Amino acid sequence: MPKRNWIDGILGNTPLNAARLNDLETDLEAALLQLARDPSQLFSGSVTRDAAGAAVSASVTWPDGVMGVYSGTVSEDFPGAVDAYTVTRADSPTITFTQPAVTRDAAGYVTNRPPITVS
Repeated sequence: MPKRNWIDGILGNTPLNAARLNDLETDLEAALLQLARDPSQLFSGSVTRDAAGAAVSASVTWPDGVMGVYSGTVSEDFPGAVDAYTVTRADSPTITFTQPAVTRDAAGYVTNRPPITVS
């Protein structure tokens, strides 16, 4: 996720100095990534599901009110499951969180979940 590089300005010697703001950027990135791990908690409005009940698309609203879009890729082997997805944050700039396809065992349990990528 692109971070801003805060510098001291007219607020330089207040609690809002560059060092603290740069630390907050790291905290914000971690919080957004955590939310992207379970995008269903961001769903707002209608959710489009396939015949087996897997969520394939939805509008999302991030906690700060920024809108976005969820798009899921359903599992071919396990109806109702989603194997990969993207969720966007339509801020400036737009950020896309992508969960690459997971690997499942014979029972459908996830055995490998690649890290979410951010672009």
